[in-house]
Amino acid sequence: MVNSFYYDGNQYIPKTQGDSTKGFILASIASSAIMGTLPICGKPFERQLSKEIPNNHLYKDAFLKSVETAGLDSKGVSIVPAQRLAVGVGADFIEGRNACYVPTTKQIIINTDKISIAGFHEVGHALNHQTGKIGKVLQKLRGPGYALAGLMGTIALFSRPKPKDAPRSGGDFIRDNCGKIAFLGWMPTVIEEAMASYKGVKVARKSGIAEPLIKNMKKLYAKALLTYAGRATATGLAVGAASMIMEKFTRPQRVEEDDGFYLFG
Repeated sequence: MVNSFYYDGNQYIPKTQGDSTKGFILASIASSAIMGTLPICGKPFERQLSKEIPNNHLYKDAFLKSVETAGLDSKGVSIVPAQRLAVGVGADFIEGRNACYVPTTKQIIINTDKISIAGFHEVGHALNHQTGKIGKVLQKLRGPGYALAGLMGTIALFSRPKPKDAPRSGGDFIRDNCGKIAFLGWMPTVIEEAMASYKGVKVARKSGIAEPLIKNMKKLYAKALLTYAGRATATGLAVGAASMIMEKFTRPQRVEEDDGFYLFG
């Protein structure tokens, strides 16, 4: 026998622990499946970066002078060729699959023999950190933004023991919108990456890179940004899907009376 309860003149049937467990399993599967699409978002960038490696010599000299061109040498920013490092850096950097700007050491770590084209973007990150107030704030918000997105994923799996038409609280608002909030948690990263690319292209032009090469650079940076935008979108969709599934399996179900029969509403 299922115990029902009344709220605001309506009869409700609470969901069971078994329902919650089923919801949790399905929500976990759905969110994992969506997050599993992330590698697809990065493929266009990886392919474009590989295509540019043979053209590295067209960018290298200008990139090696780019820190000075951007006026960052006076602020202690330096370029560290990853291919010369034996320890302290990952294989992705040594083999030319990745690059980064490290704010704490003011170093741009990159394989200058392979992907100098990507280095101007890292110069853009350095400019955000050293000269741009908005960019610096966005960089500091990246970590908290990731944490917020992760927290929303946890909240998405919370039960919803109240009827849908019960008064809403702040916690209910967060649970109902956790997918959107998780997406917004990624926005500081997406915006700061876009700013870094924009500034990097400006430095490349100032360094004397020809316009046809600038066009290739913009194409590469656009595909890199697509990777981050894809992560933001996938995270929001994964959290939102988990939330919707848990709501279906945990929120009490209203019972309606119709000519002597009780129908689930």
